[in-house]
Amino acid sequence: MSMSSKRRGLTGCGLAAAGMGVFALLSPIGGASASPPAGSAPANLAPLITPTHRPPTGYTVTLRFRDPTATRVQIKGEWSFERPSELPQLASTTSYTVQTPGLLPSQWQPGDVPIAYPNSTAANWPVIDMTKNGQGVWTYTTPLPSGVFTYGFFVDCTSPTQSGCTEISDPTNPPWNQSDGTVQGSVEPTSQVYVPSSAAFNTIDFSWQGPARAHGTLADVTYSSPGHVTPAGQNHLAVYTPPGYDPQRAKPYPTLYLNHGGGGNEIDWSTQGDVRNILDNLIADGQIQPLVVVMPNANGYPGSTNNAAFRTDLISNVVPYVEAHYHVSNSPADRAFSGLSAGGLITNQLMLYNPDAFQYYAMMSAGFPPANNTLTDAQATALEGKSIFVGAGWQDPIFAVGFGSAHTGPQHEVGILTAADLPVTPDFVNGGHEWYTWRILLKDFLTRVAFWPYPAR
Repeated sequence: MSMSSKRRGLTGCGLAAAGMGVFALLSPIGGASASPPAGSAPANLAPLITPTHRPPTGYTVTLRFRDPTATRVQIKGEWSFERPSELPQLASTTSYTVQTPGLLPSQWQPGDVPIAYPNSTAANWPVIDMTKNGQGVWTYTTPLPSGVFTYGFFVDCTSPTQSGCTEISDPTNPPWNQSDGTVQGSVEPTSQVYVPSSAAFNTIDFSWQGPARAHGTLADVTYSSPGHVTPAGQNHLAVYTPPGYDPQRAKPYPTLYLNHGGGGNEIDWSTQGDVRNILDNLIADGQIQPLVVVMPNANGYPGSTNNAAFRTDLISNVVPYVEAHYHVSNSPADRAFSGLSAGGLITNQLMLYNPDAFQYYAMMSAGFPPANNTLTDAQATALEGKSIFVGAGWQDPIFAVGFGSAHTGPQHEVGILTAADLPVTPDFVNGGHEWYTWRILLKDFLTRVAFWPYPAR
């Protein structure tokens, strides 16, 4: 609100299996007898990841967009950074929000992490003018450390804040649910690129975010949702099934329901969240068991208190649909729910009002509503035996103060659960209100809490 090579040049092709840029030999630009249309996707304009063996990160990334008629093309990307070791205060508090320095990629040092500038719950990432060549190709090159980075383009945008302008994904590296101009489900206006780690420059090993050896499958499906407003009477789910998914195996799969944040949709986790690559790698490495992941769309419901319309649809329609169409367990003991930001608030509302629907809960970057500064005896009793995970970025503005009247923040939630004598796994990392943080929290939840035995008392 992320493989190393000795080749001089590498280009990232939009692979359906990986869902983001990976590596192939670079083809030279130009030489075509006929000019392709603006915004088209010639293969040689795919993201180019080049091992430079030079500071600051050992790699550069080149991103390109073809539009000969455009007078200006800008790129927005997740590449401003902070240096936690030099912050005057590591965590935001009720009276202080960590101010980020907005370090540029060229200033990156080991230990630096991506974070918005100015620090906010909004996606305040740099928007930079690209350079046009004589063939109508706009280019931007930057060093980047390891991991997944989201980016998008603005064409002929005249607003200094991009107000009223439409961000578009990379035609050479489109979201997995888009093919030949056709979109299944919700539109995702961004693309992602993965940069390998470099031991020589001490970038973090984020290989668990890169393309895996075996790939799970993503699908966007439509189910009947009576009362849903937009689209009327139906809604979308993005569903991940693991590599080698077997609808006949003796043991049904566990299920993780994974919710997006405010302004997002069912596609967010499988694009910006890199969920397929993360799960593929964790499964391949034996860190987690194969599972099915269901990503709902929490938009388009009639107004309701405590997201009751969404929660009712989830329990009455989504879960039965999934259990009828996929080989998953129908026991709540084999279900987990997690969400980020507004989805984290929904996670808490399920804990408070529908605790029996799931066994494992992971709240990311949100908190309990102000009305729940303490849990009632009944609420605490209903959560006994549940596995609860609370995570966020230390520098997130909502860490200690919450978000207006919506919630009181993740730090306070840990205190509320502890005061009710409920075991909780807190997980706070350097980072803000962004996907860099949430990818890490997802991995931690799956490898430490979800579908693992309940902690001993």
